[in-house]
Amino acid sequence: MIYRKKTVSWLKMVVLFLTFIILVGGICIGCSGPVLETRGNSVGNISNGGIAALQGEWIYYRNDNDGSKIYMVRTDGSGREKINDDVSFYINVVGDWIYYSNWDDDLKIYKIKSDGSERQKINNDFSLNVNVVDDWIYYSKGDDDLKIYKIKPDGSGRQKINDDVSSYINVVGDWIYYSNQDDYYNIYRVGTDGSGREKIHNDFSLNINVVGDWIYYSNGDDDGKIYKIKLDGSGRQKISDDVSGDINAVGDWIYYINYDDGKIYKIKADGSGRQKINDDYSYGINVVGDWIYYINHLDDKIYKVGTDGSGHEKV
Repeated sequence: MIYRKKTVSWLKMVVLFLTFIILVGGICIGCSGPVLETRGNSVGNISNGGIAALQGEWIYYRNDNDGSKIYMVRTDGSGREKINDDVSFYINVVGDWIYYSNWDDDLKIYKIKSDGSERQKINNDFSLNVNVVDDWIYYSKGDDDLKIYKIKPDGSGRQKINDDVSSYINVVGDWIYYSNQDDYYNIYRVGTDGSGREKIHNDFSLNINVVGDWIYYSNGDDDGKIYKIKLDGSGRQKISDDVSGDINAVGDWIYYINYDDGKIYKIKADGSGRQKINDDYSYGINVVGDWIYYINHLDDKIYKVGTDGSGHEKV
């Protein structure tokens, strides 16, 4: 009986401690600092068009076999359902809501529930690079030279963040990282409130992915080879000698298109373990769980393949 009381008391202390850590310190996957962050899709997926997103046991994806409408399917391949009738880009999923840019309405941002109900327009801007993070939607406004804006999910609070022509925006913690086209695609960052704009470094940077303490990118000054640099601009390193695009950094791996043959490859963040994944001429790499969703250049349809190269099929 004494042992049981001590065990219950110990478990209560563990639960209280974990609750305190979550409420006060927060948990953030893929960024630095104690921030509780809810995001609708990974930075790598959004940089590559946001054609697929993972939430729990469900994968949400753009079905190019049915007019690029959003479908959902369980990670085991069962329970496939259609969600909307819009041509959809930059898919983000938060809770019961799916956010996307609607091609049928000049890429304005819409949201719809995962059961297909309550479809709503959120803004009237031509919206690219849509990142849904915490209580805000961040995007590059195409009809304002790709300046960064943010807006609340209910359509309120719309704000302009910067005045740079901004590509590949990554919202991580309190910062937005982006390639500044006004300055030779150098990497910059600005606070999510519009303050603290600063330059990170001087490479011609495409497909930037901010993961953990590193920024991964294709270096246009070195034939598109993959580099990484720390968030403060230090520690610059080359990772791969392949001419690379559409990079998507997930955990210890970087997935990319090798432009020498157009196929998907992966390599570890330390430059080891290089491996070819598929034999299709591919683009638009999106990584969801154990799957890579991508577009096949030959028919412009979405396919998937396991991150280990197995299970290749048309979606």
